[in-house]
Amino acid sequence: MLENALKPSKDFRRTAIKSIWAILLFIFTYIFLIVISVTLTLVCGYLGIKLMEFYTHFYTILLGLGMIGFGFLILFFLIKFMFKHKKTDRSHLVEVTRVEEPKLFSMIDEIISAVQTDFPKKVYLSAEVNASVFYDSNFWSMFLPIRKNLQIGMGLINTTTINELKAILAHEFGHFSQKSMKVGSYVYNANSIIHDILYDNESYNQVTGKIAESNSYLGIFVLASDKIIVLMQEILVKVYGVLNTNYSKLSHEMEYHADAVAGHVVGSKPLINSLLRMQLANQAFDTVLSYYNRKIEANIKTADVYPQQLMAMNFIAKANKLTYTHFFPEVNLSYYNRFNKSKLSFNHEYSSHPETEDRIRRLELLNAGVEDEQDGLAVDLLVKKDEIAAQLTGFMFAGVNYSNDPVNQSAADFEVDLIGQNDDHSFPDEFNGYFDFRNPFTKYSSSDFAKPNTITNLSIVELFGEENLSLIYDLNALEADYNVIDRLDSGLIEAKTFTYSGLKYSKADSRKMLEYLNAEMKTKMEQLDDIDFKIFEHFRLEARAQDVYESFERLAISYQQIANKFKEQQIIYTDLLSSTSFLHSVNHPNFIKNKIVLVKKEEKRFKESILFILEDDQYRDSFKIEERLRLKEYLNHDYKYFGADLYFDEELKVLFAALEDYLNVITQTHFAAKKALLVFQASLIAPVKHQKADSV
Repeated sequence: MLENALKPSKDFRRTAIKSIWAILLFIFTYIFLIVISVTLTLVCGYLGIKLMEFYTHFYTILLGLGMIGFGFLILFFLIKFMFKHKKTDRSHLVEVTRVEEPKLFSMIDEIISAVQTDFPKKVYLSAEVNASVFYDSNFWSMFLPIRKNLQIGMGLINTTTINELKAILAHEFGHFSQKSMKVGSYVYNANSIIHDILYDNESYNQVTGKIAESNSYLGIFVLASDKIIVLMQEILVKVYGVLNTNYSKLSHEMEYHADAVAGHVVGSKPLINSLLRMQLANQAFDTVLSYYNRKIEANIKTADVYPQQLMAMNFIAKANKLTYTHFFPEVNLSYYNRFNKSKLSFNHEYSSHPETEDRIRRLELLNAGVEDEQDGLAVDLLVKKDEIAAQLTGFMFAGVNYSNDPVNQSAADFEVDLIGQNDDHSFPDEFNGYFDFRNPFTKYSSSDFAKPNTITNLSIVELFGEENLSLIYDLNALEADYNVIDRLDSGLIEAKTFTYSGLKYSKADSRKMLEYLNAEMKTKMEQLDDIDFKIFEHFRLEARAQDVYESFERLAISYQQIANKFKEQQIIYTDLLSSTSFLHSVNHPNFIKNKIVLVKKEEKRFKESILFILEDDQYRDSFKIEERLRLKEYLNHDYKYFGADLYFDEELKVLFAALEDYLNVITQTHFAAKKALLVFQASLIAPVKHQKADSV
């Protein structure tokens, strides 16, 4: 059975053949360009030498050298990649050996024996939630045998069972189980060569720039060589597109093939479980890193990030009511795709991996059983797990600049603080996450509170049920799809066709698709606006019934004022930030001066808004002491930001610090007002629950 799995499928062989043709296209194109450049080099070299022999003078020598250099510059541009050695950075990795980790190496031996491939040159552990195979690659590695290295993420080991880790490693080794898999390596290297020729030219440009600056005569030949190089690059861009498309398709087939190998070696279920949980494990890992990023000012870190990763994963899992199997949350496809309602696809033309959903569907069709149940914790395979975890954690925190010696926080303190922060920054559970994506209804006036309720037959279960939540996800997906199609229509995305809701369309259909999506968004927004109004009416009715109507009105009016102001403040912030976008690119001084005028224009509104929030009592509690001081100091100056053809970096730092402080304050003020209203509304639900319980 495994022999059949190791055989590439018809689709794989077909895409491999197309990739071979793409490689041949690259070879032909490259040889053609080399022949042209060698011919130019010889002809220009000959003419340059003859010119200097014919009339020896300072200027003829310069012209002769320029002609010789002209040809050599073009030739060197095409072959410079041969002299580059791309060595993988290993400073963040921990190498482990068979002596140190016998259990892990025993598992690898077992997989290699089953997959019939070579043992990795070295085995490394890294910090993240991932596993991969890598090797040092250059032009000559296409012709010389190179042994691969295995890299396993500690964040992955920490969140998988033994069988799941075995399935992931079997997948990695599956990529190299057949000689025909080397096609992918050739395509990758060909792509790397073209990418180097097209984009990795910083050193080359520095050299030619110095030559051009040294003498105006030589500069003419540098300019001429640049013109020819641009023409060659345009040709290679076309080949690059063909190679990328074929490499993407081949990569998909390689992933399916590797999944099939892993399925036959370990079973379909362990790989499915690990693929689905990986997103959650990544989310937990990122949650922990973000947490400690916020603790830099307080000089707090941890000696071992991985217990916190598990705590964060369990916290997220319990909040989303996930079930547990073999120590870990069991993630189903419905949860995995809960936010992904997009109907748009580009056939993954330039992606290296197929969609997880497609991979799972194939694994389910394979339906390979688990022969050897090993449901223990994968991390227990590591003899030196605590030492390695501490070392990898140290690597992650090594580059952080603390103002004082940092203190290592215990896992228990982390858990208490994480739960507390979540409570502080989340809304009541009664709303089922509805207000994580929506703001409360605000289209009312103070006189509306004197009017009778228009809707009386509403239930909390209906208002905050999955059907209404699904409307939010649908709207978010429509907005995302609209933005992608809009970028396609404007030429920012290169694609000839796209698929929407299973139907294929050409780029020419994008304008009609935008009209359709706009109409769909309008319908969803109207439905959600109606739900928002019903929610408002429900709590207006409950507040009246429970004799707390004045409190409800006061909180609702207060939130409305802050929410409306928040919309204006977001526009002010975005307009000023957008006006500074030119700072991220190299521009002519005159262009910069004109742009600074626009910055100063937007800055005037920004400063007026800062003055407002500094004086308004509604924003007082949202300020940290240092934020208030920084913003006051910023208001006391009229910075120029640019002069004498130089940026004033310190002034720009003050501007961006003010933008960040401003955003923090207005966001926190809006959040606090929103939460105050929602907490009050949630308190109106509880008596209803108690009344129902008493009546049973």
